[in-house]
Amino acid sequence: MIVHRTKEILKKYHLQAKKKYGQNFLINAHILDKIVETSEIDKTSGVIEIGPGIGTLTEVLAINSKRVLCYEIDKDMIEVLNDTLSNYDNIKIICNDFLKVNLKDDIEKYLKDCENIIVVANLPYYITTPILFKLMKENIQRMIIMVQKEVGMRLVGKPNTKDYNALSVIMAYKTKSKIFAHVSRNSFFPAPNVDSVLLDIKLLKSDSIVNNEGEFLKFVETIFMQRRKTLVNNLARNFDKEKIIEILSTLGYEKDIRAEQLSLTEIVNIYKTLYE
Repeated sequence: MIVHRTKEILKKYHLQAKKKYGQNFLINAHILDKIVETSEIDKTSGVIEIGPGIGTLTEVLAINSKRVLCYEIDKDMIEVLNDTLSNYDNIKIICNDFLKVNLKDDIEKYLKDCENIIVVANLPYYITTPILFKLMKENIQRMIIMVQKEVGMRLVGKPNTKDYNALSVIMAYKTKSKIFAHVSRNSFFPAPNVDSVLLDIKLLKSDSIVNNEGEFLKFVETIFMQRRKTLVNNLARNFDKEKIIEILSTLGYEKDIRAEQLSLTEIVNIYKTLYE
């Protein structure tokens, strides 16, 4: 039923999904229900939706929450949203690039009376990382994010797997994240070339783990800079090799250890020994 409605709306407004915005419209009612159930939104919740499209998920969010604040970059979708969501007075639609908005001000203006804030978004792969970093910087405590499966696997990657990288470590440091549903490409119209996953992301209090978080995040990026290189070689541009080998040996590691073999706790321990 959702797929027919989606096609009818696109036909009515003479619209097609735009590749430049990564548009694929969700048509699976089970996935809509799963998002609402997992997010635990209720009539005290304020929801921020990034990329509402034609408003299929937005409507479900509006029914189950106190207020919904939407950011839509595609100007052609605004008329559609104003039409499909006209029966709801608890939705605010802002036509803007989410990466350019002042989220703190918007929350204060539109979601001030909500007891908790939850972000729901279906993110194109090319802007997944900058949007996640913006949300974490803005101290958003809970996010339900849909991303391409390959990207999602990297976000929750574990040591000694092909998916484990710097982003995996940063996500483990900043959040408690898990994949809670796999979403077939056939759940969208038009169907993309890849499957997706849904992630439940909860922000952690991480500012007391290291003295300088910015330096630590740079350290993580450095040790994963060239995946096939050892930790020693990736750090050699910043430290004397012999010093690094000595420190690793003191901590019980071989000199040929690679970053992909180390857990977050081990990486933090090595960083503190080198920097603090």
